[in-house]
Amino acid sequence: MSELYCVARFRAQAGKADELQQALKSLIADTHREAGCLLYQLTEEVPYEGANGEPWDCVFVERWASREAFDEHCAQPYIKEYFEQVSPALVAEADVRLYRPL
Repeated sequence: MSELYCVARFRAQAGKADELQQALKSLIADTHREAGCLLYQLTEEVPYEGANGEPWDCVFVERWASREAFDEHCAQPYIKEYFEQVSPALVAEADVRLYRPL
């Protein structure tokens, strides 16, 4: 089994950045209790000179023990509820990418 990294970026709908941050923060405690979670850190993008486009409001940087652990995380009821019930009202754009170490 190989570790897996996930970078999940979220841009809030207009005027919803604070609500989005709170909704994402509510996922942290339960996720940290998952056996395969090695890192689950909510961050916000720091714009820099020369950057293209608007910064992402919230970015999760995640490290999982395996792809299986990540898939189990995605199947958790609180994660499914977030993406099915909460996210549509708060998120204008999302970008979730998976990486493996070289």
